[in-house]
Amino acid sequence: MILRILVAFLISLLLFGCGGGGGGSSSTTASTADPALAQGARVLGMDVRSVPSVTYAMAYDQAMALGVREVSVSLDWSQLEPTVGNDDDTLPAIIDAFYPLQPGDIALVLRPLDTPGPRLPADLAGLSFDNPAVITAFENFLTHLHGQLATLNASGKLKWIHVGNEIDASLGSDAARWSEWETFFSAAKARIETLWGTSVVVGSIVQFSALEDAATRTQYLNFLPNLDSAVLTYYPLNADFTTRPPSSVATDFDFLASTIPAKPILLQECGYPSSTVNNSSETLQADFISAVFNAWDAHRDRINLVDFTWQYDVSEATADQWVIDFGLSGQPGETAFKYYLWTLGLSRYDSTEKPALQRLRDELQRRAWVQ
Repeated sequence: MILRILVAFLISLLLFGCGGGGGGSSSTTASTADPALAQGARVLGMDVRSVPSVTYAMAYDQAMALGVREVSVSLDWSQLEPTVGNDDDTLPAIIDAFYPLQPGDIALVLRPLDTPGPRLPADLAGLSFDNPAVITAFENFLTHLHGQLATLNASGKLKWIHVGNEIDASLGSDAARWSEWETFFSAAKARIETLWGTSVVVGSIVQFSALEDAATRTQYLNFLPNLDSAVLTYYPLNADFTTRPPSSVATDFDFLASTIPAKPILLQECGYPSSTVNNSSETLQADFISAVFNAWDAHRDRINLVDFTWQYDVSEATADQWVIDFGLSGQPGETAFKYYLWTLGLSRYDSTEKPALQRLRDELQRRAWVQ
């Protein structure tokens, strides 16, 4: 789950300039004769993040050197507009100054609804998403945000805008709530297309588990025609936050491709923890990277984007706070949930690499994706 990364990198961007590149491989020894391995139109993404010894700008350069070409930025509506008409433009200004100068493309994840619940301005709290006041306020928010991103808009690097993150966590299988969200989303999409044009892909993110539950799947598939692409988060976990084996990825990708009809698929988050608390290990995390690439090869014509989560582990204090934010303090799954979020990084919080990062380089080299 993409959580609140921007507060941390706000400070790093204000204090530091762009740093040096990371350790991507420049070898092209892999055979490109096999069309199953060709990159084609596929896009590799990564949740770029800073750690104490690596600024956000340095981390971004490292990701680009690996072959990453998409980075997402998540924004809570309530953070940028605490009350209706009271806009905080600090983060949009930083986004507009930094990203247009970078080589990668950007996905904006706008969160009026996030995994733990709604993120509405305080004076709209408790209203349904199809309430005219909520719809009008969000339309005005989009218009204001567009005006704050003039440089990014002109750069052509803003390719995706997703409204809502893991919306199924709140909507469940409730047909009435899905209908409310559909009304809200349709109005938001129309405003986005008016402002940014129809070349920007507009989606709404659900969890992979939304497809696994038959009742929720029905609601999502009814909603799907409203979307330009099917956008999902993918973490192969059991209900107790222990991992399923990397071998399950192939079956999951087969199920994903067969369940989503006639829509491009984006995995906006894709990750696997490395903690033994989650019945995982750093070796299994690396094997997950290989399994994703092999399954992606098999569905290269359907899955356009895979964005790996995270670049670096978060701090223990951050993981502890997320346990609170998600309401899991004192719950049976608290410890496993904490370690799941704490150890998703391909490198550790002290900036040392896990085997998963080298495995990512190896898989990219085997496919000659990095020239």
